Amino acid sequence: MSIAAIAVVVLAAIVLVVWLRSRGHESTDDAQVDGRITQISARVGGPVVKVNIDNNQQVAAGDLLVQIDPRDYQLAVDRAKAELADAQANAGAARTGVPIARIETTAGVSNASGSLQQAEAGVTGAEREVQVAQANLAAAE
Repeated sequence: MSIAAIAVVVLAAIVLVVWLRSRGHESTDDAQVDGRITQISARVGGPVVKVNIDNNQQVAAGDLLVQIDPRDYQLAVDRAKAELADAQANAGAARTGVPIARIETTAGVSNASGSLQQAEAGVTGAEREVQVAQANLAAAE
């Protein structure tokens, strides 16, 4: 066999190997890839404590992706509960602070009526504070 025939056989073998190895692989000159990108966002913000997924991992709706530090939100809940307890205490104190007395003069009756109205206004205000504190607690939770 001549050297030219051996060179042709070697060259054909190299071309065959290159062709077999490149089958099934995409190549591109512009380096663009089609893909689906889905934006996600949290309902609340905060520092991330733990990431529960890896890059390019498929996830289903409702999967826990990250854990957010709950300390800030727990403080808000605790503060709302304290405000609720304070408002309830103020309402209770306003209810028990209504004076019950026997007044014998007209001036005394008028004065007691004013005090009663003032106490009732205090009760109403305290009840409003309770409602606001309950709304703050619900929002914090």
